[in-house]
Amino acid sequence: MVKNEDNNIEQPEMIFSVGEYIEAVNLFLKKFKAKITGEITEVKVYPSGHCYFSIKDKSNNSVLSCIMWKYDYRICGVELVEGLEVILNGEGQVYTANGKFSFVAKTVELKGEGALQKAYLQLKNKLEAEGLFADEKKRPLPEYPQNIGVITSKQGAVIHDLLTNLGKFGFKIKMVDSRVEGQEAISDLLGAIKALRKQKIDVLVIMRGGGSLESLQAFNNETLVRAIVDFPCPVIAAIGHDKDLPLLALAADYICSTPTAAANIISKSWEMAPLRISQCQRIIADWFNDFFNKYKKYESQLNNYILRIEQGIASQKKLLDGCWQKTTSAFAFNLKELIQKLYFIAQNIKAQDPQNNLALGYCLARKNGQIVRTIDNLQAGDDFSLQMADGIVDSTVKNTRADL
Repeated sequence: MVKNEDNNIEQPEMIFSVGEYIEAVNLFLKKFKAKITGEITEVKVYPSGHCYFSIKDKSNNSVLSCIMWKYDYRICGVELVEGLEVILNGEGQVYTANGKFSFVAKTVELKGEGALQKAYLQLKNKLEAEGLFADEKKRPLPEYPQNIGVITSKQGAVIHDLLTNLGKFGFKIKMVDSRVEGQEAISDLLGAIKALRKQKIDVLVIMRGGGSLESLQAFNNETLVRAIVDFPCPVIAAIGHDKDLPLLALAADYICSTPTAAANIISKSWEMAPLRISQCQRIIADWFNDFFNKYKKYESQLNNYILRIEQGIASQKKLLDGCWQKTTSAFAFNLKELIQKLYFIAQNIKAQDPQNNLALGYCLARKNGQIVRTIDNLQAGDDFSLQMADGIVDSTVKNTRADL
């Protein structure tokens, strides 16, 4: 029994099982998140992807066992090697199976400006060699964007500045709230990017104010940079900076240092719209004027062609009429002349008709059907015939004599 000092009443003493006690401790430890710093030792990455290591305090050689689960280690952007000085962010945990205490690191960041600068340059050179920052990979913004995706912290002033400058064109803003400070922001930023990939947006804006290289670590993360390069629409990085551009900004399609500048980039085509409409109107007016001028020109030419055709037809009709008259006159004259010639031929034929001579007392002598033109064709005893006007006389030659 346990005695309550306030009311002097004894209460039953609570007894935990081992599992219950470890669970209770872990519940407390889960609430007690902390950042610790030290030197990495005994690093081992298992095939599962989980990383087990220790962190040592160089001042007194204190050592703490640590774990970093696969996803967190993959996105942290820091390769854990022995001797590396880091800052871990996470919570303690007692392993139920053996009661071993470990620090479960959620994020890891390099300690010291020199280490951060070295890591920055190494990653920059690596990604640059892959062409992730190349100008030819930069995508142009679509003209007249309407749906704008925004990733930033809703607590900062940058979102207010952006919305103030975007308001006049009626943009539809789809914002995802995210941490933007330190290594802890990496997971948030990746989640925000994943969420906006599912949205129908024309451009993505990632914003935060300026800061030190240490505070901008999340924007120098390899996983985050590759997510920006693979994003389905153009990305604007409005990340305040002084000397070194964050690698995320180098990979983005547009870089600017303030939300106002980002708003100006998005609004540019809308700002130019009235001028372009005016230019289009002039182009259309000029086109129609040119069209109607050409139409009038072609209409005039067509009328001239029609007039020429009509005049040609009239001329040809007149010519044909004259030709017809000449042809009919000539035909009538030639026909009359032909009739006269035929009449004279008929008279001549009639005059030469043997029948007329027979009627005058002449006769035609034939021997074997052939006309006898001289006595040389006949000999005594030859049969011949005499054709007279009213008949034929068959006869035989007694003799022949020339009677001149």
